[in-house]
Amino acid sequence: MAVNAPARYTARMEESVNIAEDVAYERLSTGILEFTVRAAIARSEDESEWEHEELRRRGLGGIQIFRNGKAIWTDRDIFEAELAEARRSKCEAYFDERNELDPTFLEELDRDLRQRWRLAGYEVATLLGSMKALFSELESDVRDRIADARQALTDEILASACPDAYEVRNVSEGDSPNISR
Repeated sequence: MAVNAPARYTARMEESVNIAEDVAYERLSTGILEFTVRAAIARSEDESEWEHEELRRRGLGGIQIFRNGKAIWTDRDIFEAELAEARRSKCEAYFDERNELDPTFLEELDRDLRQRWRLAGYEVATLLGSMKALFSELESDVRDRIADARQALTDEILASACPDAYEVRNVSEGDSPNISR
């Protein structure tokens, strides 16, 4: 009796941007989450690329996902139409070698990713059609943290460089100095 090897996944944006390559499902979802975080941060700094905007606008639907080397199709109608075309073109075997239908795959991935986002403190709706709301929330958090970091650095420099003009107050571990004149 043959033992089935665990499924291996590859995810990419179009043909040029790999998100995860030949990894287990858990690493696939981690890779997508990491790519999403980095995309939102890049976008908040006006450093985003086309693939970041594509992810924001199309959500998980903008990612090409392969399982064991086969493209995963989630839309039955489109898959059946492409399969029918492959049959007409007499290349059904070629199509079958490279494609598979799994209508629930993206919904399961969406559920798993939303659970991970909840663990990180973000309650997000479905990521299937768009990630605009998630990107907005992440971008807002980036802006807030940058503002806090700027203020902390300013306070630290002034307190260190001008101790006679500024005094440090209530510094708790991990916090930046809170200064006053």
